[in-house]
Amino acid sequence: MHVFISYARRDQASISTLRADFERFGNRVWFDRESHGGQDWWADVLSHVRGCVVFTFAVSPDSLRSRACLSELGYARALRRPILPVLVRPVDREAMPDGLPAPVDYVNRTELSVITLRKALSALPAARPLPIRLPEEPEIPTSYLNAYLARIDAPELDEAAQIELVRQLRDRMRNADERADVWDLLVRLRDRPELTRRVADVVERVLAPGWQPDPRELFDARYWDGQSWTTLVRQQGREFNDRNLPPRVHAHTLSSTGPLLPVIEPPARTAETAPTPAAKRRPEPRLKHRLRTRAPRRRKVIALAAGAAVLLGGGAVGAVALLNQGPGEDSAIRMARNFVDAVNTRDSNAMQQYVCAKDRTENAHLYTAFLDAANVTLESVDVSGSDPRFNVLATRTVGATSVRLRIPLVVENDEWRVCDISRALSGR
Repeated sequence: MHVFISYARRDQASISTLRADFERFGNRVWFDRESHGGQDWWADVLSHVRGCVVFTFAVSPDSLRSRACLSELGYARALRRPILPVLVRPVDREAMPDGLPAPVDYVNRTELSVITLRKALSALPAARPLPIRLPEEPEIPTSYLNAYLARIDAPELDEAAQIELVRQLRDRMRNADERADVWDLLVRLRDRPELTRRVADVVERVLAPGWQPDPRELFDARYWDGQSWTTLVRQQGREFNDRNLPPRVHAHTLSSTGPLLPVIEPPARTAETAPTPAAKRRPEPRLKHRLRTRAPRRRKVIALAAGAAVLLGGGAVGAVALLNQGPGEDSAIRMARNFVDAVNTRDSNAMQQYVCAKDRTENAHLYTAFLDAANVTLESVDVSGSDPRFNVLATRTVGATSVRLRIPLVVENDEWRVCDISRALSGR
């Protein structure tokens, strides 16, 4: 079954989980990973709407305002595609498009919501054949950003054009309503190989890891890891993982099935709960090495002997390795990101590519449990010492617990690999 997901860009974190659930049900899923992509992009989107068996509309305040999402929905209706609305952020009932069925509540992903989603998918009528005479295709959604996109994707982009483009985009970022869209354009510009060093350095400084205004506008700030938005957020000086935050419920509002209780409880959004100047705050998470660099660096990595340890009734003895030239820091960051992505998409085969041979044999059950139970956010990578690790914030998919884990890394066949995960799970 081919499932098409129509969504607003600010809901992408929810869409990744929704896609993973659909795939676990045995479906093929397509959703647009581009934005403002011109006529070729829009033609590709519409072809997937025509080819889908189920059209899923991710309902949120942004998707209900998005010209692209509403055009996709209208086209799917004209093509007589079965439509499955899924609520990913609370909206006013009055804002729902006429004739759209009540959405599946997926604001807080719980075991019950996953079961409800599967039942709703199974209850949809079979897709009818496309009409012999296809309806007229909706026009490409246009905005002022298309002009910037055309300049970013131009065949030639000399230094003067690069400087002027970056200047204009940075000016646009001062407008809170445009900031998230302009941020995406800067990420796209960063991939142009012909950027001069001067321009590339400016773009890298703007897109460096750190706290930024939340592009989803749900919190004061969200942590950008240099490559993508994480689930680590801030509100009134408090830090927590937004997977565990219950949505605000108002009268006449579609809301979630119930709150999940976070380990780091987010504050109520009132002046009384603001932290006092004397309150202790945890230091900001910071990637010790940027997730994108212009020139990969390599360094000597020395793994020292680890003492014997006893865990769960068994012994684990560290091996001694001396590497005169090991894989670089950037390689460790890429591996950590790929491992985290595999966990969050529940892709066991992909995850195994980044696990050492010893753990694939001795600790396979721990990885299986980890895959089934947690969503993770990459926070930092450190391979500078004798105990290389990467740190993640792990949040149970069902339940209320969150924990930070320091996951060990080793070099195997000149590649970084996750190894001895029992040390991380036991807090060692």
